[in-house]
Amino acid sequence: SAGVAELSGLQVAYLSGGGGGCSVDPAAVGELRAAAGGAGFGGVDVLLTCAWPRGFYLKLDPSSLPADLLPDKDLPEVGLEEVAELAVKLRPRYHFCGGEGAFWQRPPYRLDARSHACRMVGLSRVQEDKKQTWLKAFGMVPQAALGGAVPAQPEGTTDCPYPYAALTAGGGGGGGERRGERAAKRQREEWVKDGRGWIAEQCWFCTSSTQFESHLVTSVGDEAYLTIAKGPLVPHHSLLVPVAHKASSLDLSAAEAAEVRSYISAVRRCFAARGESVSVSVTRLLACGGRSHTHTHTRCTRLARQPTRGTLPPAVARGAPN
Repeated sequence: SAGVAELSGLQVAYLSGGGGGCSVDPAAVGELRAAAGGAGFGGVDVLLTCAWPRGFYLKLDPSSLPADLLPDKDLPEVGLEEVAELAVKLRPRYHFCGGEGAFWQRPPYRLDARSHACRMVGLSRVQEDKKQTWLKAFGMVPQAALGGAVPAQPEGTTDCPYPYAALTAGGGGGGGERRGERAAKRQREEWVKDGRGWIAEQCWFCTSSTQFESHLVTSVGDEAYLTIAKGPLVPHHSLLVPVAHKASSLDLSAAEAAEVRSYISAVRRCFAARGESVSVSVTRLLACGGRSHTHTHTRCTRLARQPTRGTLPPAVARGAPN
């Protein structure tokens, strides 16, 4: 479940689920996204989630992280991207999360120089370990009572650990929207779900990368986008790419996989109307550095139903490997 409620004048957003590495309900995440996109939305006072936000430790000096912070886990794999996204969109002043069963209070971070600071606090399980804090007291004046004033950012405030960038693309939408509707909806900040330096600099499928070529993008969804292939095998050769940096199609969330399938159906309907079909294949970018540096994508290759006699497909004519 998810929602935004008023408690003693405080605007409190909440999202259940996601603990223990489980996923969260896409509909619940969508409900909070919609709330954050509403007219006049200025942020919430408190965000409550079970899962920790993915990338919570970024923008901190690694030497400042305590040695006993989740010692049995790989920090880049802790938490959920959806929670990190909501921590940006909902603009909370406090973010409490308890799914990892450990207490840790992150130094405050800011979304921008003019915004209030946010304090992320991980809490232990109730009364499980007397040495771990599971109850946190804090004092706060509701944002609505501040009259538009922004509290000063405390000393030690860092930049936001959750990266995002502008992604603007025109064209028709996936999943059957009429042309122009999706383009109007996409004129907003788009979440870039990875903060690794290699990806930000070199992965040409990540929207935060300096290598990203937005002019090739034809449609943008909530979880994936459609783009023209840089080196097309045939005319209208397209790629379906998840916005999040995922190494394999097996890593896609339920929402990401559903949107990719919706895009595939829309592309097939488009070419069927022209008397053509589409070959669909899932591909991984086999870049150097191992599996973590791959960004999965789905190729949609146009196939003419009645090829011209005496001609070879472009891939064969150019001697491309099978």
